[in-house]
Amino acid sequence: MSGQARILVVGTDDEALQAIAAVVQPLGHLLLHVASTEELGARLADLRPELLILDGDSAISRDTGKLGATLATVRSLAARPQILLMARVDDSLREQMWQTTHADDLIDKPFEGLDLHVRIRALIRVHRLTAQALRDRDILNALFELSTFSKAYATTDEVLVALAGRVSEWTGLAHVVVTLGPASQPRLAAETHKKNGGSGQSLIDRRHAELVARGEMLLVGEADGVLAGESPATLPYVGVPLRSQNGEVLGVLHAWGQGEVPSGANLRVLRVAAERVSTEIQLHASNRRLEEMVEARTADLTTALERLRAVNAQLLEGSRDTVMRLARAAEYRDGDTGEHVDRMSSYAQVLSRQIGMTAEDQALIKLAAPMHDVGKIGIRDSVLLKQGRLTTEEYEHMKEHPLIGARILAGSRAKLLQMAEQIALSHHERWDGTGYPRGLKGEDIPLVGRVVALADVFDALTTPRVYKDAWSVDDAVTHIQKERGLHFDPRVVAGFEQCLDRLLEVRAAYLYENGSHHG
Repeated sequence: MSGQARILVVGTDDEALQAIAAVVQPLGHLLLHVASTEELGARLADLRPELLILDGDSAISRDTGKLGATLATVRSLAARPQILLMARVDDSLREQMWQTTHADDLIDKPFEGLDLHVRIRALIRVHRLTAQALRDRDILNALFELSTFSKAYATTDEVLVALAGRVSEWTGLAHVVVTLGPASQPRLAAETHKKNGGSGQSLIDRRHAELVARGEMLLVGEADGVLAGESPATLPYVGVPLRSQNGEVLGVLHAWGQGEVPSGANLRVLRVAAERVSTEIQLHASNRRLEEMVEARTADLTTALERLRAVNAQLLEGSRDTVMRLARAAEYRDGDTGEHVDRMSSYAQVLSRQIGMTAEDQALIKLAAPMHDVGKIGIRDSVLLKQGRLTTEEYEHMKEHPLIGARILAGSRAKLLQMAEQIALSHHERWDGTGYPRGLKGEDIPLVGRVVALADVFDALTTPRVYKDAWSVDDAVTHIQKERGLHFDPRVVAGFEQCLDRLLEVRAAYLYENGSHHG
């Protein structure tokens, strides 16, 4: 963990505050303090802490009514701070404060400096990993939307104007402009300006000529740009060449006005947006040529339209690949190679076809299933990576990962991420109602969650792990049949039995691909 964190202590005990400061200051973090629930509520937005430390001996923490209402606002934040409660073992209000605050961790008073040091490092790391996951979710939304962006617009000009506006929203860059044509004759194709600053026409003409000639992305930071005599209003600047399939530079996507050089995630959106603009321009040019040829060369038109469909299919496949790679990233944190999510998602697709789900849902579940455990990114390393049996408290913490995953995936308009949210939240529910996190029963559990639950268990049983050998297929099938009506939906178990041969073909293909031939 690196970088200064903002830690807010809520309490009135000067001695406790000094003891906390003795631990926090050597770590290089910024220590803040409020002495009342009113001050906490009023200053929370400005202070933006990553960690709240609640002193259980303070009158603030012991007024659980006021504190609970204030912390409800804290927990509603998209990337809420982690909460650490400090309380004495013999304190009669200890349990009530724990329940009211919904704290992420609890430390006994009086505490040892090393213990507090370890808790602070772990909680700040969890906060930052969760915040990064939320940012990745937004990037994932943007990348997925780019793949089918033109469906709602009648003309290429409308698509380019809309794309410029959406890129500005996704990246926070105030000015986004698309120029086309040769180096000496730029043509303005689309622009959006979210604040004053003019179109920067001289900047655009100069950058267009430079980028068409060099053919590579250009980043100009504020310091470098000012030293070169450029206006601060046009800095920092990002220019991305628009390339055709044969490498020709068709134009430039210009963006500026954020106040800082865009992050790696925003640069990724800009690159994909440039590819999408390039595709749209090429599609428009191809369509125009085809319209001129349609009366005389109907056969040629049919061939050209097939090529266009292939371009769109390739673009959609690229988006699917992006989604899959982002989903697999969560598996690596607990030591999985990523092969589990590949196999399990294929099993889920076969099962969904067998039980009669729509073709669209079959395709979506293949992409959404790998994100079932994305919430593990918010689980402490000490729990996630523990080799031995988990304690009751550790197991309860581990059981939070479906809620964390659902929160990361929530709020999307894309069908893929809506299904992924359902799966993340429900794949540990059981048909008999004894699962978690909500104890849903029977058909109250979303069907996609029931399908993924069985696919996940089948792969886990038949795959060797560091803590167990792989079960035989026969033993795994027998176990699943015994859990019919208990863990698993009887309808899904019946579908599993009917398509077992196809599931084993999928399993064999993955084993062969990875050079493993055990049974």
